[in-house]
Amino acid sequence: MSPIRPSLVENGNHREPRAVKQNGNNGTSVERLMLKFPHADYFMEPSLEELAAKERAEAGYCCRVRDFVVGRHGYGSIKFLGETDVRGLDLESIVEFNDREVIVYKDDSKKPPLGEGLNKAAEVTLLKIKCMNKKTGEQYREGPRVDKYKKMLVKKAEEQGAEFVSFDAATGEWKFRVKHFSAYRFW
Repeated sequence: MSPIRPSLVENGNHREPRAVKQNGNNGTSVERLMLKFPHADYFMEPSLEELAAKERAEAGYCCRVRDFVVGRHGYGSIKFLGETDVRGLDLESIVEFNDREVIVYKDDSKKPPLGEGLNKAAEVTLLKIKCMNKKTGEQYREGPRVDKYKKMLVKKAEEQGAEFVSFDAATGEWKFRVKHFSAYRFW
């Protein structure tokens, strides 16, 4: 699948963005909020259109977006806690969701200092984390095997420097909090 070409929406018209450095500075124009966004199955909250509208209504909004979310349908999401400066983020090169894994700043040399960019506290939700009977392929939804599986997820989170939040065995949704970013995976 090829990446979506980024565009800006101004006055209801789509147009190509100007080049912007990551976390551009000193400007509150809509051009400065341009986010380079990955494939069609990725999403963000607020959406690019909502961010553009809020930036036009309140200059500087995009340098302090509260609880910004990036996700991939069917894989999971990340809610960046507190205020995040989203201007000029190249999400395509920063965030990568794979099966039961999320990587933020794959290239450590491009990772900003703790607390800057997306290298900050966040709540991660990974999907397709299911307690399965390996022989039958049946999914366990409750009982002692699920309890044991949940304990293993708590341990897995701790091993990666994360804090376990919850596990829903019926939906296969695992939530945990991180203080900063690296690769977090289940396997």
